[in-house]
Amino acid sequence: MSERSEFGEFIRRFKAAPRPLRLRCGVQHYDWGGLEFIPELIGEPNGARRPYAELWIGAHPDLPAKVIVEHRELSLDRLVAAAPEAVLGPAVVQRFQGELPFLLKVLSARMPLSIQAHPNRRQAEQGFARENRMGIPLTAPRRNYRDPRHKPELLAAVSDFYALSGFRPLQEIAQVLAEVPEFGPLRRIFRPDREGLRALYTHIMRMAQSQVDAILTPLVGRLREQAAPGGYGRERLAHWVLRADELFSRDGRRDRGLFSLYLLNLVHLRPGEALYAPAGRLHAYLEGDGIEVMANSNNVLRGGLTSKHVDVEALLSILDWDSGPVEPLRPRGEGLAAYHSPAQEFELARARLTSGRSLRPALTRSVVLGIVMDGVVALDAGPSAVLDLARGRCFLVPAGVDWGLSATGDATAFLASVPIDT
Repeated sequence: MSERSEFGEFIRRFKAAPRPLRLRCGVQHYDWGGLEFIPELIGEPNGARRPYAELWIGAHPDLPAKVIVEHRELSLDRLVAAAPEAVLGPAVVQRFQGELPFLLKVLSARMPLSIQAHPNRRQAEQGFARENRMGIPLTAPRRNYRDPRHKPELLAAVSDFYALSGFRPLQEIAQVLAEVPEFGPLRRIFRPDREGLRALYTHIMRMAQSQVDAILTPLVGRLREQAAPGGYGRERLAHWVLRADELFSRDGRRDRGLFSLYLLNLVHLRPGEALYAPAGRLHAYLEGDGIEVMANSNNVLRGGLTSKHVDVEALLSILDWDSGPVEPLRPRGEGLAAYHSPAQEFELARARLTSGRSLRPALTRSVVLGIVMDGVVALDAGPSAVLDLARGRCFLVPAGVDWGLSATGDATAFLASVPIDT
């Protein structure tokens, strides 16, 4: 039987009787990635000490998961295209034009990611169309908009996780400007209101490099001189300033992203806590391991701590200038606990199982993607549809399938689905 006819036969049988499927997922080896967490999770040796940054669980065309079918593999985006209603369910197909609207990831960062923000839906559509008219290739490094979609995202920590998220309260920013002697030239620009914040950040991002260096070089020098022999702890902002400077400042040129460390909320997530990043929120992940879910987009506008393209004016045009403290999200519910956010494309839930206890998630109207983080889980969708899933194994449950989870010992899994009103 040819590959085409074999694929057609599988699709015919799958449409007639959808069932849970195992997934084999690919890894993105970005430079900032961790060396141990993801390799240990998926049971892949890493003697070469290669960075493992993100495990992608989804149908994004850049790295789609593979569906494992009778010892063969089929790309998940191909399966969704061939059988959208059988995989996604009618409600998701209608709302998202037959596409899987989210991407689930395991993220491991041993060094900071770029200061960044994501556009809202209108901004993404307009920016994508504009850059298409300009003839900028989708793969060009200077491309800002690689698709016409927005990218809200949520990250749940599975280890101690450090991040920057949103502008600090205005009075805190005023206090920082008053207390950091090197920030003297910036004090006259700022007043503690929304327009004052916009003026300050815009000035910082448009400053000549010579002005950036004149402020940051003595600041970094002073922090190094004042550091104790063991350095600063991770709860201290100075730790991240010196770490970021070491990684991203080059040839005597200070990375202007260092300013953002003073302007944004420094957040320490404990395992189980989460952060939600809506459109326009300036943020950065600094260090740690987590489960991330986002709308199925790859639009990122950067503001520093990176060697990649930084388009200052494009970033300024999409930023949300709200300010204030950030409270971590905590999951709600027993057994199956959900992280609630305003996102329409996704909802993340954590399933905790103990020996002899089973869960039947009420998620049958949506496709579900998941990964087992600890223990061994049995996914039961009927006598001929049982998957035994060890730590690090990923899976898909099609919409409309009645299914449950159980374990013979303690186990944890994360599940991503589309929120659908019942």
